[in-house]
Amino acid sequence: MTTVTDWTAGLITGLTAGLSHFFAAIPNILGALILLIIGWVIAGIVGGLVTKLAQGVHVDTVGNRVGVNNFLEKSGSKLKASNVIGEIVKWVVRLVFIEMAAEQLGMPQISIIINQILGFIPNILVAMVILGVGAFLGQLLGAIVRGAASEAMVGNSGLLAKLTSGAVMAFAIIAALNELNVAPVVVNTLYIGLVSALALALGLAFGLGGRETAARLTEKWSGQLETTVTKIQAIQESPAAEASAHVANASANPSIRSR
Repeated sequence: MTTVTDWTAGLITGLTAGLSHFFAAIPNILGALILLIIGWVIAGIVGGLVTKLAQGVHVDTVGNRVGVNNFLEKSGSKLKASNVIGEIVKWVVRLVFIEMAAEQLGMPQISIIINQILGFIPNILVAMVILGVGAFLGQLLGAIVRGAASEAMVGNSGLLAKLTSGAVMAFAIIAALNELNVAPVVVNTLYIGLVSALALALGLAFGLGGRETAARLTEKWSGQLETTVTKIQAIQESPAAEASAHVANASANPSIRSR
């Protein structure tokens, strides 16, 4: 090791060591750049193919039915469900090549972070599926509730349908957050609050919109009960009347014979 005796020698020694490390790292830098370029090209090709495949299997049609495309449009994005899937796949491929480039440069910290991101992607996909299924079920159950309430002539059928759809979507959001491991204590608190709010909302909706229906049902059941009681009383009185008539006939026969 060379001993530094003055600032000039120190400067020269530092520059020499820096240049030595730089020239030694040039092959690794070039290799990392080549990996990034190849990864970006491959990611674009794979993402485009996945987008076309998703369009071919009518993912956009499903997205329209469950409301995903409508949500994306309202958020200001021009992407559709198939484009979102393609973008996710594209960035997964890019992250893989970024990790390879980081390993080429000897940066394990970046590799660890990317590995954590890649390990989290399946949870994100599952959460997206849960949200899509929740949106579909919410619309389906909302339509069923609206139709059933209209057939039963229950007031505020639209409100009941919206409450049903919103409740299903809220449960789907909570399930998605739970899948993403986002603040489990907060998610559990939201779940308890949602159940309580849903019970209160259903009670208010039935109390405000179902009063007339409940009155009609109560009146109908009361009339049926009175009719049943009348029939039972009539059945019970019939044997007694027949017995009285038989006794009367029996008492009348001796007088006829005596004559």
